[in-house]
Amino acid sequence: MNSKLKTLQIIHLALSTGVFLFAAVTILISKDELIFDANFETTSPFNPIFPIIALAGVFASMVIFRKSLVKIDRTLSLDSKILQYQTAFIVSAALLEGGALLNIVGCMLTKNAFFLIFAGICLFFLIRSRPTKDKLIRELELQYPETEEL
Repeated sequence: MNSKLKTLQIIHLALSTGVFLFAAVTILISKDELIFDANFETTSPFNPIFPIIALAGVFASMVIFRKSLVKIDRTLSLDSKILQYQTAFIVSAALLEGGALLNIVGCMLTKNAFFLIFAGICLFFLIRSRPTKDKLIRELELQYPETEEL
């Protein structure tokens, strides 16, 4: 069972690292040309669409994850519960990663660091969602025999 948690942690690490490295490369490539401008007229058509998509992704990620957790039948086997948890986590993480990557692309195309704020917000929530043994126990409401299998 520990291998399933490790798999989730590796997926989380890959998604987080990918977003971070893409942002770092974008900053390094554009460091001399980067500006910071939140004016809608100079950053159109990406602003405010990309930031709104990122914030909607953060909200949707939380809502979908919570709703998916509620739907998990507590009488199922531990394997089945963890499989459903994995699915919920991956969907949630994909929404966060998508919003971050979209805003990094916005920064790359416009050379405007304003979009990195929203990429950073998405990355923060993605890092915060790291699956741990304690989170798994708490969110799946696992009891004694099942907690020992983790």
